Amino acid sequence: MQLSRTLRIVAAVGALIAGYAHISLYNDGYSDIPVGNIGEQFLLNAVGAVVIAVGLVVPVFVRAVPALVRIAAPAMGIVWGAVSLLAFFVARTETGWFGFVDMSGLNPSPEAQLSVFPEIVVVVTCAIVLARVRKVELV
Repeated sequence: MQLSRTLRIVAAVGALIAGYAHISLYNDGYSDIPVGNIGEQFLLNAVGAVVIAVGLVVPVFVRAVPALVRIAAPAMGIVWGAVSLLAFFVARTETGWFGFVDMSGLNPSPEAQLSVFPEIVVVVTCAIVLARVRKVELV
């Protein structure tokens, strides 16, 4: 039980760090990119990070949380992290993400590192949390 709590906190912190990187880039000019609604995607990514972090941490401190929340938050963390990583790598191809082509490698720096590595942590830790779920009542 203690391992799951620790993993939830680690995943929540990772989501918040990556969300911070996205809101930082949004404020630094990505909000003005007209291609593919990139600005809105960066803003939604940051908002999603906060929602997922809250969903991950609440069960650590509140016992009477519905089982659906206990499962939904790590599941959403996996999807959010995977889509964010996919977007990061596709944006560095010739066709880009919805037509948006970003700088190659881990640029812009340090925001790229502040998003990619924590997103990997979120995906891995959330997967472990879900694997540790033994009995779930969704009623």
